[in-house]
Amino acid sequence: MNHCPHCNSKHTRRKGFYFVEVTRSYRRRYLCNQCKKSFSNQTTSSTYRQKRPDLNESLFKLLTSGNTLRGSARLLSCTRGTVERKFRWLSSNLGSINKAQTLKPSETLLIDEMHSIEHTKLKPLTIPLCVDNNYQILGISVGQIPANGHLAAISVKKYGKRKCQRREALERMFSEVKQQLKFQPKEIITDEAPIYKELIQINFPGIKHTTVSSRAMIEKKREQVFQADRKKIFDPMFALNQRCAKLRQDIRRLTRRSWCTTKIPLRLEQHLKLYQIQNNQHRPA
Repeated sequence: MNHCPHCNSKHTRRKGFYFVEVTRSYRRRYLCNQCKKSFSNQTTSSTYRQKRPDLNESLFKLLTSGNTLRGSARLLSCTRGTVERKFRWLSSNLGSINKAQTLKPSETLLIDEMHSIEHTKLKPLTIPLCVDNNYQILGISVGQIPANGHLAAISVKKYGKRKCQRREALERMFSEVKQQLKFQPKEIITDEAPIYKELIQINFPGIKHTTVSSRAMIEKKREQVFQADRKKIFDPMFALNQRCAKLRQDIRRLTRRSWCTTKIPLRLEQHLKLYQIQNNQHRPA
C-alpha cells in the first residue's frame, strides 16, 4: 500500500496483521504517519465492511438462474436480510461484477416489450428491451402502465388512476442502447406500434426500420398447429422472443403462475440489470 486512503499521504508503515474469519487467513494492516489512521487493502475495496464477501458471486449466479431471494438464502445458509442487502449491493456495483468483455458488433436490433405485474394484475408493468442478432441484451428498463381491458375500471377504483411510464421506460432503454453500441446497426426490427417509429427516428435517424405484424404470425401458426411445417416458419424476432422466454425462466419474479411477484418496480429493474450482465457474459457463440 503506497498511500493512505484517508489523507493520500505516502508516509505509511506496516502495523501487523488482522485475521479474516471467512477466508481463514491474515491480512496486513498499515498505519499512516500523518493522520495516524490505520487501513488495509480492503479499505479501498468495493466489499469494504462486508462480513461475507464470499457470497457475492454465488448469489449473483443464483439470482440469475431462477432462484428467489428466500430460496437463495436457504442455499447459502444465511438470512434473507443478508441476501437482500447483497442484492442491493450487487445492483449498485454492476461494474465490479461485470467482467471485462467486448460485445460483438450488432448488425440488427430487435425491440419489443414484455409485461409483468407489481404485486397484483391490477398494477401492470412494461419491460422494454433491445436484443441484437447475437442474442446480446443491449438495453432493458421497467415502467408502470395502467391496467386495460376488464381490469381497468377495477384498478382505478381500488388504486386510483395509474400513471403511464411507457414512454419514459422506452427512452431510458434507447439511451442505454446508444451507450452500448460502438457502431451504428444496419437494421432495427419492431412490431407495428407507432411509438417505436417515432423514437427510432429520434435516436437512430437514417437507420432502416422494419416492422413485423405479430398478429399475422400468430394466425399463420394457428393454421398449422398439427403440422410439422409450423416449425419451419421464419420468425424475424426469434432472438428477442427467445431471450424473453429465458427471462421468464431465469428470473423467478417474472415467471407466470407463480406467487413470486415484484413489490417495488425499481428492484425488478435492478434484477434485470444483473441478468443482462449474466446474459452477455454467457451469450451463445
